[in-house]
Amino acid sequence: MTPRVSVILPTRDRLDKLRCALASVERQRFRDFEIIVVDDGSTDDTASWLHSQCFTAQVLRMETTGGAAHARNQGLARARGELIEFLDDDDLWPPAYLEAQVEHLDAHPAATLSYADHVERHANGHTTRPDTQPLLTYPNPLIRLLAESFIHTMSVVVCRREAFDRFGQFNEQFAIVHDLDWYGRILVGGGSFVYLPRTLVERRVPGGLVTAHRKWFWEEHTAHTHALMANPTVARHEHLVRAYRSLFFARIGLAEQDWSFGITRLLMAFFASPYWTMRITALRLLRRLQFEHRVS
Repeated sequence: MTPRVSVILPTRDRLDKLRCALASVERQRFRDFEIIVVDDGSTDDTASWLHSQCFTAQVLRMETTGGAAHARNQGLARARGELIEFLDDDDLWPPAYLEAQVEHLDAHPAATLSYADHVERHANGHTTRPDTQPLLTYPNPLIRLLAESFIHTMSVVVCRREAFDRFGQFNEQFAIVHDLDWYGRILVGGGSFVYLPRTLVERRVPGGLVTAHRKWFWEEHTAHTHALMANPTVARHEHLVRAYRSLFFARIGLAEQDWSFGITRLLMAFFASPYWTMRITALRLLRRLQFEHRVS
């Protein structure tokens, strides 16, 4: 019998976290799903554990690592479900996750995908809730996506299988931003997102992307260029997008004491648009002060 949902779980050398992620899938109240684990060339005991202990999942073993985009695409090739879910191996779902997401997407038949809120658990055990509310008013969802990149992990997304037939699979040239690139292609191509305002995912944040912030920046810059070139209407707002993202990476670079990178990104923001640089900075500061006031 064909399952309603295919859960694709890419993993590499994270056996301890993989066990927890799989357990969170098994605890789901919604039961009409299959699990596809893609072992992306692990060098620890992941492969042997999966074959000896994980009897409820299909296991795809890659002999050498091909990256997250390649692993997701390999899982898609095996997926039979009408709906597709991706769960990163260091994230967790509560038992209500699949049930809530499937019901939400069913209630919005015109939507390509549904995304929910999440909390972030850091290595020191501290939990934070990311601010994903829009800072500005945008003329369309694509500009907001490019500026704010408001979907932080694919673990909060459920999408229709047909979306990959219509908009293509993940671009394997992107090691980090293949998800952002795919979201952009959906919106450029006429697809749509629907937001489920519930906190349904715990994302464990090891800090790996921050240590690769230079690569992250240039991959994102390339993905943004593709999206802007594909949509002349959105291209009119390139100054806003470039200023916003340059400021974002400036904060990361300065926080990581990568002074040359951080200062260069700050200069790029002013070069893109002094107006948007000053406005975004002021609004960010105001929002932080408001948040601190609510907490106190």
